[in-house]
Amino acid sequence: MNDRFPFNLNTDDLSRMTDQAIAMAWYIVQTWPGSFGDPALCDLVERVGHEIINRWLRGAPIPVWRRSGRDYYYAELTRFARWNGVEWVQRTADRPTVPETL
Repeated sequence: MNDRFPFNLNTDDLSRMTDQAIAMAWYIVQTWPGSFGDPALCDLVERVGHEIINRWLRGAPIPVWRRSGRDYYYAELTRFARWNGVEWVQRTADRPTVPETL
């Protein structure tokens, strides 16, 4: 995937980049002046970060991506909303509210 940024970074082929190139990519995506929460930029940062961690732990026989930093936020979101295939919608009938449980 070649993202919409004015630098050429093929995220489908990060494993072929040199250590120096991946370090430069990390610096660029961390300092890029995009808006906070930009999904494309966040995805790019995560892909580059995963590549760095994969290289660092390459020889370690451990599960690397069993947990994620966004697991907590997803768990909290799914307490109050559900994905209907298009967008997140508020949970109402399938989960009782606090007054209904008292």
